[in-house]
Amino acid sequence: MSFRDNLQHLRATRGMTQEQLAMMVGVSRQSVTKWESERAYPEMDKLLKICQIFNCSLDELVQGDLTTREAEPDKNVPVDAGASDSIGYEERFRTRAWRMSIGVMCFVIGAGSVFSPRACLPASWRTAPSSSRCSSCSL
Repeated sequence: MSFRDNLQHLRATRGMTQEQLAMMVGVSRQSVTKWESERAYPEMDKLLKICQIFNCSLDELVQGDLTTREAEPDKNVPVDAGASDSIGYEERFRTRAWRMSIGVMCFVIGAGSVFSPRACLPASWRTAPSSSRCSSCSL
């Protein structure tokens, strides 16, 4: 049997969708689709994770015949089991967004202090008597 047949059978015996398997392994649903259509094969760490999920050996998964294995109803994925972030993407994204906003804020504040009206005036105007100073900017 092929890896494709074994994976499809194991998923079916657990009542698992491609999306649920993808979330458990830490890949996209499209990756699982490619594996099952034999257009691509998973990396070694993903293969090992699949073996852990379905409780089988790597040899059985890749070269063996797991289609003779009976369904395990007690290990089915619950119907209401929602997708979860198994690789921490959401937390990393939030942290990055927070850091980006702080960086932009620091840039705006720094740019404001560099381009203040006082810094743009010629030196002779900055030391001029108060009568010759600009009344609108009080410099």
